[in-house]
Amino acid sequence: MDLQLDGNTALVMAASKGIGREIATQLAAEGAHVAISSRSRENLEAAREYIVETAGVGPDVVTLVPCDLSDPDAIRPAVENAIDELGGLDHLITNHGGTTPKRFNEATIEEFDEQYTSILKSTIIVIKAALPALEASSGSMTHIVAATALEPPEGLIFTSTIRSGIFGLSKSIANEHAADGIRSNCVCPRSVHTGRIESKTEMIAERDDVPFDELMQERKDALPVGRLGSPEEFARTATYVASPAAGFLTGTVVPVDGGWSRKAF
Repeated sequence: MDLQLDGNTALVMAASKGIGREIATQLAAEGAHVAISSRSRENLEAAREYIVETAGVGPDVVTLVPCDLSDPDAIRPAVENAIDELGGLDHLITNHGGTTPKRFNEATIEEFDEQYTSILKSTIIVIKAALPALEASSGSMTHIVAATALEPPEGLIFTSTIRSGIFGLSKSIANEHAADGIRSNCVCPRSVHTGRIESKTEMIAERDDVPFDELMQERKDALPVGRLGSPEEFARTATYVASPAAGFLTGTVVPVDGGWSRKAF
């Protein structure tokens, strides 16, 4: 299938590792010029090397955009700089670092404020900064939101309360900016095997005094497919949703979770 991405431009937030890096790699492999964002310049340099080697593209295809999503004042200039470097913007992929696994009674108001700032507020600022360029190109927004926000479990209060706000944000943008040709969708990973999954599982294992291997096996057993997903599998879906090939898809939520969700609708 031709995803019609050749010559397009894309900005991928939080893209120096894991899922974000794989999405940027898929976009580049499909012919897009990508800008990748992360707070660490060193991590961005390593990510560019990975993308260039894996996607088989030149280094000029990947633009580096240092940006700390926990610093609201740094976000707009970084996004605007990325758009200037790209010469416009066709596709925005919002993404974030992980949340700390905590129960409600363990979480402080200060922690809620920090998580709101780095996840939901940062997404709003990124979109505000990118919107004029996306209106000019009739572009797409694709928001990476943990699938657990769809069916909140115990012990992940920040994901349940703050990430879920992106669903409403995305739907509202899809409705309000359809006339501008803008599409907005959420793509939701669950049990995609990244370093973040391992570190989060380690935190839960330590918190609950449960063996790490036992928790990892429980993750696999909770999925009808019986295994964890790969970042590449997830990235292929996200790239399709972002691409012009999915031009009639907007305002929706696409779980990529190995069948973890038990909802029929």
